[in-house]
Amino acid sequence: MSTVESRAVHPASERWEVALPDGRVVPWTGFHVGPAGIAPREFAHICRRLLGLGPAEVEAAAREELRPAGATRDRPGIVAYSPPMAKRMFEGALESLAAGEPAEDWPTILEARSVCLAHADDLLIGRTAPWKEAAAGRPVVVVPDHDHFHLSHALLRLADGPADRWSRILGPAIDRLRADPACVVRVYALDEPMRVLLLWLKRVAGVDRLLVEANAPEITEEWGHKAVLHPAARAAHDLPAPPPGRDPFDALDEETELTPLYRVFGLAVPRLPGYTVVWDGGPGDTAADDGIRTTPGDVRVPDATGDEALANGHAHGARDAFAAQLFLAAQLLRERHGLRLGCLKPVRGGTGQRIHVGVPLDDPDVLAALARQAAHSGEDYLLEAHADYLRHAVTGHEFLLAPSVHVRAGALADGMALQFLNGTMWEGNVFLDEATHAAFGITRDHYARVRRAMADFVRLFQGRGLINGGVDFAIARVGGRFGDTPLVAMQDLNLSACGADYLHAFLEESRTALGALAGSGTGISAATKVIRPASDMDLPRLRRLVDHRTPTSYARALTSVPGNWGLIAVACPDAVRAAEEVLALEARLTA
Repeated sequence: MSTVESRAVHPASERWEVALPDGRVVPWTGFHVGPAGIAPREFAHICRRLLGLGPAEVEAAAREELRPAGATRDRPGIVAYSPPMAKRMFEGALESLAAGEPAEDWPTILEARSVCLAHADDLLIGRTAPWKEAAAGRPVVVVPDHDHFHLSHALLRLADGPADRWSRILGPAIDRLRADPACVVRVYALDEPMRVLLLWLKRVAGVDRLLVEANAPEITEEWGHKAVLHPAARAAHDLPAPPPGRDPFDALDEETELTPLYRVFGLAVPRLPGYTVVWDGGPGDTAADDGIRTTPGDVRVPDATGDEALANGHAHGARDAFAAQLFLAAQLLRERHGLRLGCLKPVRGGTGQRIHVGVPLDDPDVLAALARQAAHSGEDYLLEAHADYLRHAVTGHEFLLAPSVHVRAGALADGMALQFLNGTMWEGNVFLDEATHAAFGITRDHYARVRRAMADFVRLFQGRGLINGGVDFAIARVGGRFGDTPLVAMQDLNLSACGADYLHAFLEESRTALGALAGSGTGISAATKVIRPASDMDLPRLRRLVDHRTPTSYARALTSVPGNWGLIAVACPDAVRAAEEVLALEARLTA
C-alpha cells in the first residue's frame, strides 16, 4: 500500500493542498478527485471490520475466492477501474506537481476510458463527470466520494460505513452478483484494496466464488514489472569479466541466466543489457511516517528532520547502498558491454513517467544526482542500455520502432501495436499484422522474433492466471560492443489492463462498422491517438467533431477528460492511412 494519511475529508471542490516529502506545500489542481487515501494502519482496520481478516490473510482468501477469468460477452458484467497501487500513479502526480508541471488525472482517465471496454449491458461503477458522460445511457452505480484518489479506496470507505447507505448505492452491483454467479467483474488490476473490496462484495452477495477479469495478483505484482527481465547489479558483478574478443551476445546470455524469469522458469527472453538497482530500505525510510496527502485547510508538513534523524541511520545507509549499486550498474554497462549511455527508469513505473534517457555512464556527478533523486522514491530502479530505436516516418510523425504485443482473455492477441511516443510517454497505437508491418519499417525477421518471444512468454504463464496485459519491445541499436547490430528486446512488462486494449476493442468494433469491407477479404487496420482536449471539450462535443463513417473509414472519439486527456481512433483498410488520418484529425482538433 502507498503510505498515505487517513483524515476526515472535505468535498473535492474545496482547495486542496499537498505536503511533499521535502516540506513544500503545493496546490492539488487539475484533478476531478482529491488526494485523500487510506493509510496502511487504517487499511488493516478496515480489512478486519469488513472481512474479519488481516491484510496477510486477505491474500490467501483471494486465491481461493477470486478467480481470474477472460471476457464473457454472453453475460452482463460489472466494470470498476481504479488506479493500481503498483503503478504509483499518485506518486507520479506528486512528482509532476513538485516540478511545477501539470499532472495527468489518471483516476478520471481510467474511469472514463473503461467505458470503451464494457460489454453490452455491463454495470459501470464510477464517480467523475467525464465518466458519467461516457457512460450516458448505460446502467451505472455512481459513487458519491470524489475525495479519494483511488476509486477502490472510495468504495472501501463506503463499504466501511452505514449499511443502509452502501446497500442503497451498491445495491445494483450486489443484486447482479446474486442473480448471476457467473457475472464477471472487470477491473484494471486486482491489487490489495481491490481484493478486499471484491471479497467483501462476494460475501455480501452470498456467492461462492467471484470471477474477475484481471490477472492473478502474483502475475501483476511479482512478474509484471521491468526487474524480471534483468539481473541485479550485485549478482551480475559476480560473473567473470568476458575475455577480449568474445562475442558480446555471450556475455548478455550469461547475464540473462541471472534474471528472475530464467532462474524461476528457465525462460530466456531477448533483452537489452541492464541491471536492477534495489532499494534496500522500507517505504517509510524516504518520507515522514503516515504519508503526504492532506485535506483542505489542514496541511500536514512532514517533519523537517525527516529520515535523516533516524537513530539507527537505516535510511541514510539505504540511500548509500542504492547509490553504490547505481554506480556498479554503470560500471558494468561500460566495462562489460562497452556502452557510454544508459537509461534510468523505475521498475514499476507506468505510462513512461520518471524515465531519464541518455544518462552518461562515466559522469559520477550526474549518477550521484540521479541516485539521490531516485532513492527518494523508495523503490527499485533499472539502469539499462540507452536504446537508439530504429525509426520510420509517416506524414505527421516519426515512429520509434517500439512495438508492443498483447494478451487478451488469456490468449496471445493478433498482430502487434506500434506505439505513438512523445519522448518516453505513450500516446496511442497503430495496429500492424503480417500484411502491414513492413510498411512501418519492421522487417519480416524482426516481426517474427517479437511474436515468437511473446508466444513463449504467454505459454509460460497460461494456466497461472494471466488474463490480460502487454509487453513493450525495442528494435534498437545500443552501440558499444554490439556495434550497429539492431537488437530485438523486451523492455517492459505491463501485466494489467493497458492502453492498447482500446486499440483492440476499437478494431473489433470497426470490423463490424465496416462490415462490407471486412467481408470482402480486405484487411482493416486502426490507430488510436492521445489528444489534449481543450478545457471545454467534453465528450459530446468531441464526438460531434470526430465521429464519422464512410464505406472505407470509421472514426470515433473514445474518451475526453477536458483540459487533461482524450483518446480518438480511426479505422480503414490501410495501416499507414489509419495513422496519418488519426494524426490529421488530432491536428485539426488542436489548431
